[in-house]
Amino acid sequence: MIELKNHELHFSFSEPFETVRNLASDYALKTLPLILAEDRDAALDACFRANFRYEETSQEDQQTLREQVRLLPPEKIAAFFKKKVHRTALPDCHCCKSAQMSVAFKRTLRVPNDGKDHFLPPGFGEFPLQHVDDYADRAPTSWLERGGVMLPMYQAEALWINFNSSYPFAVKIASGKINAITGAPWQSGLHRQPQDYLVLPEQPWLDGFVVGDGVVRQFVAMPLGTGASVEEQSTGKAETGGIQIQVFPMKAEYYFRNQVLPLLPRTLEELLPEMLAELEIGHEVVGRCSKRFIIAESAMGLGAGGKIKQQVYQDPHELNVWDTSLTSRCFVHLCNALVWREITGTNPPHPPITANEYQTSGMPWFDFYRDDLETLAGSEALAKIKTVGALSAGQGTKPVTSHTVAQAPKILNCGPQIRPREVRQWAPAEDVLKT
Repeated sequence: MIELKNHELHFSFSEPFETVRNLASDYALKTLPLILAEDRDAALDACFRANFRYEETSQEDQQTLREQVRLLPPEKIAAFFKKKVHRTALPDCHCCKSAQMSVAFKRTLRVPNDGKDHFLPPGFGEFPLQHVDDYADRAPTSWLERGGVMLPMYQAEALWINFNSSYPFAVKIASGKINAITGAPWQSGLHRQPQDYLVLPEQPWLDGFVVGDGVVRQFVAMPLGTGASVEEQSTGKAETGGIQIQVFPMKAEYYFRNQVLPLLPRTLEELLPEMLAELEIGHEVVGRCSKRFIIAESAMGLGAGGKIKQQVYQDPHELNVWDTSLTSRCFVHLCNALVWREITGTNPPHPPITANEYQTSGMPWFDFYRDDLETLAGSEALAKIKTVGALSAGQGTKPVTSHTVAQAPKILNCGPQIRPREVRQWAPAEDVLKT
């Protein structure tokens, strides 16, 4: 199922949720009797030594905590254990009872086409999304035939795509039915040689077409028919435009066996730290012992802009772990911002700010890099695509007012220990303009 919520596309699948929930219930049923039969004193001693500064704990404090653990009703331990198992197996999924991921399209600065590899530009909020079917009397017929959603963009405005998922998904991204990872025409299913999809949650975002190892060319909107889109340069035709997204969830059995099972508590010792904290057992003792528990025309297509440093990761799994029998896909129409009002009756977003305006505000660019995952080499076909800037220069046109990038920008370095989606959303563009 695909839903539009707060300008984000939400893809959900109930089948993996039900399977993982059943597997988690089976695990809890088999493991709980073993946990309840354990010696509580021994489990507490092991837990206490591993998670506290044991040498700083008085005998009185130890005895107080030991008595409270001894008096824990079995049903309370059972309830917490089951809750812990299901919360670990399907985080953030219980309210909707499905495996979910979301996609948002972020407004951003356009990086220059100067041959340099630039850092990740910031985000200035989401592009507004609207259902195409809600405007059947005004939207182009070809859009209605494809369905999906639409968003407004100014000519030569840039965007990046943000992903959020707590369950593993394989995601295909294309523009004008040209795959943004391989540069090949759209194909059904998933392929490995070369890999034509992204892997979530490892891949936090995508800023452009993958043209090299650690390098993408920025997504830049251009009207169909100008010859600037990747689709037109690849096929010689301006027929499709927009952005195409297709998602495939991981097979539930593989997910549970390889990503959930190693995280589940197997003994009372492993269960106690979080249980003591949540149930506030021995709260004062824990505080005194320095607790240290370790408790994501109007139609437009995408052209290629300047280069951005961005890793696109190889799939660390076998291809057969993805459930290609379960899939959803959505067409995202790119609507010229000046036509948006005619179709929707609402104002488009303000024009994109320039890099100089952003530099004046003193805000940063971002550097996100991780060395624990292999990256894709990039597409030779996409590397040959002419950029929007090069085409505009050849035609003697200037698509936007400024392409200059801030000199010596402030850079925020973000490693894999930081959740990426928490660092790139810096400030609304309105606030930048007021600065």
